[in-house]
Amino acid sequence: MTIHKIDYSKKDPKRANVINYSCNFNCKWCLYKIKTKPKSNYMEVNEIKHILNTMEINGVNFLGGEITTHPDLEELTYFTHEVLGVHTKIGHTNGYISPPKYIDEIVMSIKMFSDELHRKYTGKSNKPILKNFKNTHDKGIRIKASTLYIPDLVDSEEIEKIAKFIGDIDPEIRLHITGYIKIPGTPWRIPTYDEMINAKKLAENYLKNVDFSLYCSTNDYENKFSKNIV
Repeated sequence: MTIHKIDYSKKDPKRANVINYSCNFNCKWCLYKIKTKPKSNYMEVNEIKHILNTMEINGVNFLGGEITTHPDLEELTYFTHEVLGVHTKIGHTNGYISPPKYIDEIVMSIKMFSDELHRKYTGKSNKPILKNFKNTHDKGIRIKASTLYIPDLVDSEEIEKIAKFIGDIDPEIRLHITGYIKIPGTPWRIPTYDEMINAKKLAENYLKNVDFSLYCSTNDYENKFSKNIV
């Protein structure tokens, strides 16, 4: 078991963040892989339930690494959704494993539309992801989509295909495009602001809600966040 921390947000709505450490993908660009592995002991499911039961919360957000790999996720989401009766969200997932049914909301990443590219750069096929994305939407779970813009790999052409796939399911689904952050030892550069704008406009041919974030390399990463830019 790989849940190692529970954070608490006092903001409205009050929320607990249940944070996992593990992943079933081997993405070449992953920031997560260069982070230090948690030194603390991983938490048992009954311990997690006890802590959540003592907190004054309106929601629980499960995230970190790839949370769907956790063997007790179904039990934990049942506890938060059905027993505690609070808003239950999967904060991010690669979508390869079908998410549990006891959730209200999910953020699912579609890294590439091309199955060949997806296999080469993540180690897994994207076919289960596309299937799970549609099935999750069809179950009535609120779904948001995300993808990563990597110049010369996942660029405007690939993102347009992702947006079309999502739009064919529901054009109201929100898509967030994140600009690649340079990882040491990788061949890709950070996208330009104009490239992000172009990708956003192409995605808007199929989707009504598209935004993006771009971290530009200056002396430090400068956060430029754009929402629904015309």
